[in-house]
Amino acid sequence: MTTVYLASPLGFSPEWKSYRDKIKRRLDKLGCTVLDPWEQPFRPTIEEASAIQDWHARVEAFKAIARQIGKANEDMIRSCDIVLGVLDGPELDSGAVSEIGFAAGLGKKSYGLRTDSRDCGDFEGLPFNLQVLYWIEASGGRLFRRIEEIAF
Repeated sequence: MTTVYLASPLGFSPEWKSYRDKIKRRLDKLGCTVLDPWEQPFRPTIEEASAIQDWHARVEAFKAIARQIGKANEDMIRSCDIVLGVLDGPELDSGAVSEIGFAAGLGKKSYGLRTDSRDCGDFEGLPFNLQVLYWIEASGGRLFRRIEEIAF
């Protein structure tokens, strides 16, 4: 069974949950185990930090949480077989892009999903930033333009 780390900005808004779930259903249909960083149990810790009245203490609490989340994401990427990054929008999500690059650097296949019809690459015909596309292709992965195309 293939383990897929789902790199995406799709947890920042509850409105994106249905899109994220649709991607996960496709991966499930392919028999993949999905590692979704948005399912990590950090929400209560974030809410506790948000309630801290002292600004400096709140910032320090958020920095500590950020390190914990970053380390948890690193561990999941190290343990997965491949990374699938959601790359929609006029500007790619920096977190998803960094996770694709990190995985490619580890020698893991990285894939992209871009359902957005707007290309925003460095040159005509490039869907997005040339370096991100390079890491995907150099890792042995590819770009999917529809959820239904996803296959490994």
